[in-house]
Amino acid sequence: MRTPAPADLPALLWLWTPLVLYFGHYLALALLGAETYDSVFVNEHGLTEQFTFIFALAAAVTGSVIIWQAMRAGQHWLAAWFGLFVLGCIYFGGEEASWGQHWIGWQTPEAWAHLNDQGETNLHNADGIWGALLDQLPRNLLTLGALIAGGIMPWVRRVRGRVLDPEQRAYWLLPTLAAVPAGLIVGLGSLPEKIQDHLFGRHNLVFEIQAGEVKELMIAFFLLLYAASVLWRWRSVRPG
Repeated sequence: MRTPAPADLPALLWLWTPLVLYFGHYLALALLGAETYDSVFVNEHGLTEQFTFIFALAAAVTGSVIIWQAMRAGQHWLAAWFGLFVLGCIYFGGEEASWGQHWIGWQTPEAWAHLNDQGETNLHNADGIWGALLDQLPRNLLTLGALIAGGIMPWVRRVRGRVLDPEQRAYWLLPTLAAVPAGLIVGLGSLPEKIQDHLFGRHNLVFEIQAGEVKELMIAFFLLLYAASVLWRWRSVRPG
């Protein structure tokens, strides 16, 4: 008889939190107005960018705990996977905060400022091909991965009646149904703004929430949710 799958994250985390994070931006824009919304939420020191860093850092910490527990259990393949995951989260979070420049406020070296679209101490705003490789490529890969692996594949497995066994590696590597809302929002959350832009033009958007900044927030939350789901289920299988 197959062992029942461990319980996953509570719905408050995987269902309601991503919905509030995403639709809360539309509500805040409607209540506060564009100028106040931009100041409070989507500028360099706004809540959206700060929580993007916090979620990425929390994902890195959660991934580090998984590495420690996987090494203790002799599951080196899982530790290696989350080693890459943690490095990615550190890069993502560090780049979002310009490696502390947004808080400390140091001046970008002149030579580097000429190579950076926004004059910041980060890599993802670099000019030319390096900017594409260090910003657009990883962002697009993360978006595609979150949408397909997190937003679509768990439902496909559910419809087909395919249940992953905790004894299989795929169970610990692939996102579960708990990742679906966040995965769909990462992949499709920019569509309302793009549709408005197509219909009314860039300067006549009714709800311009700065979808790119909000997407980065949702990517960071998706990464945290993915790691938290693995850790939550791992601890139910291997308590202590």
